[in-house]
Amino acid sequence: MKDSLLGSLKTLRLSGLSRTLEVRLQEARANGLSHEEFLELILQDELVIRRERRIERRTKAARFRGLKTLEDFDWTFNPSIKRKDIYDLAAGHFIREARDVLFIGPPGVGKSHLAQAIAYEAIKMDQTVFYRSIFDVVRDFMRDEAFAGEDKTLQKYLKPDLLLIDDMGLKALPERSGEYLFEVIMRRYENRSTIMTSNRPIEEWGKLIGDVPAATAILDRFLHHAHIIAITGRSYRLKDQALKENACALEQKGM
Repeated sequence: MKDSLLGSLKTLRLSGLSRTLEVRLQEARANGLSHEEFLELILQDELVIRRERRIERRTKAARFRGLKTLEDFDWTFNPSIKRKDIYDLAAGHFIREARDVLFIGPPGVGKSHLAQAIAYEAIKMDQTVFYRSIFDVVRDFMRDEAFAGEDKTLQKYLKPDLLLIDDMGLKALPERSGEYLFEVIMRRYENRSTIMTSNRPIEEWGKLIGDVPAATAILDRFLHHAHIIAITGRSYRLKDQALKENACALEQKGM
């Protein structure tokens, strides 16, 4: 393949096409492909590469704690989780309808994994996503408020098609947390979708954020159009720890 051709592809920013062109040329010669068939093949290659790169960029921008997928989830450990409900959410209809989702249940039952997996599916459907723990949310606003950058921070939370706020209920939040969270939820209400995970019942949110009126206002808007996924059962992390301890015990017995 001529260097001039590769140079032209680079100039046109068709680097994805250049990666497969040699193989496609050989395929076209071997199979006698028409010009139209050959052109369709190489354009599809470019589109596939561009989509993969777009997903990679948006996944990085989402700032997930770690990449979680539905394929990696252990559905057998907790059969009470309705797989159909999760996959319905993963189809993204709730995002197009600007509805919200609340995962609620004790620590370790898979709330964060499923929430992040659904968000990753949204990215694959060309949606923008932003992930933060509730503690990140509060820190972002407290820090930028001190430097007069609160409006810029708010826009960062309002712009994504899907916002994921994780870890509500792990511990009490600092003063004014309710104000920050209310501002985000109020502005996104019926405009953009939000997923939240909570380890504590919603009746305790007022105590957690130290502001009962703010908690009431947050829940009034957030739950209005929300899908609520309540999960019970044992902790995945404790299961893994138990397996490690058993393996160590068996290893010691064999020594």
